[in-house]
Amino acid sequence: MKTIRLILTALLLNTAAIRAGEFVDDFARANLAGRLAERGEWKFKNHTASCVADPELYKKFKNHGPILKWPREFNDAVIGFEMKASDCQRVVFTFNGDGHIFRVTLADETPQSKSGPSKVPTRLIGWATQSSKENKGDTLAAKGLPDVPAINGKWMPMKLTVTSDQADLVIGDFKTTIRHPSLARDKNMVMLTFAHGALAVRNFRMTTQH
Repeated sequence: MKTIRLILTALLLNTAAIRAGEFVDDFARANLAGRLAERGEWKFKNHTASCVADPELYKKFKNHGPILKWPREFNDAVIGFEMKASDCQRVVFTFNGDGHIFRVTLADETPQSKSGPSKVPTRLIGWATQSSKENKGDTLAAKGLPDVPAINGKWMPMKLTVTSDQADLVIGDFKTTIRHPSLARDKNMVMLTFAHGALAVRNFRMTTQH
């Protein structure tokens, strides 16, 4: 009987291991299975990924700046990292699946922006159904969401905990809870991108539970 219990316990633990997984990117090296660095010259040094936006590449990629991607299929997840934006016009964190699913955009909309005010505002967007030219998603209320000037030049922790259709978002001292059907959709990609200026990223960690 004891042997049977041990076998059953081992099977349950193995099942949990299959369902839940942790992915850590300490940026110790440029090439890492499970991470893509595109649309710019990303540098990896002292456990930090950094990139300075190239205006010519920005035009080439139709007004899209450097990007880090972490392909991973998931539903519920805890994702955390630290970032330092330096004179960026905007920083965008996105979940994708069959298109865009959920997005956090921090922007500099001020006249003082070195690259001109961002036409895209600071906001949260969720797509309850597949995104398209017609489906622009729902703008979600998040009073006090910090913009780029509020975080400029500072190492800023960001954490998003997704459980079913709910997410707890933390950016520095800012905290909010969001509920939207987009969050419960099947997701297969985490992305962090920026326009203009420079961005540094460190301590990326993602724990998923399907």
